[in-house]
Amino acid sequence: MRDHKCKALILDSDADVLITLQRTLENGGVDTTITWDNVEAQNLVRTIPFDVMLIGDHPPEISVEHTVRDFRLRGASSPCLVLRTTAAGKVHTERLHRLGVAGVLPKKEPEKVLQEVQKAVS
Repeated sequence: MRDHKCKALILDSDADVLITLQRTLENGGVDTTITWDNVEAQNLVRTIPFDVMLIGDHPPEISVEHTVRDFRLRGASSPCLVLRTTAAGKVHTERLHRLGVAGVLPKKEPEKVLQEVQKAVS
């Protein structure tokens, strides 16, 4: 990892997922900001230089693809990792990669998410 503490944004609508991922990432040396609100996430991305952004597959008000596009329009160039509840289909995964998503991960496997965050920012 870099010399400074990695900053990660986690956006998901499941509080249990947010808390579990936050705890795992913080224990792994990652400074996390969590939100379940897409509008708040867009505002955070505009003001905080995150090293990586984790986007859950169920922010209730908007699609993952739309969220990634909005992050990019707001100047966020950090890697985006999508957190999936179920396995992503090949077509969906390919579409996300074309948007610049660095990976699609199972949200219920926090240790795997931590490993991918560490890879994405190294």
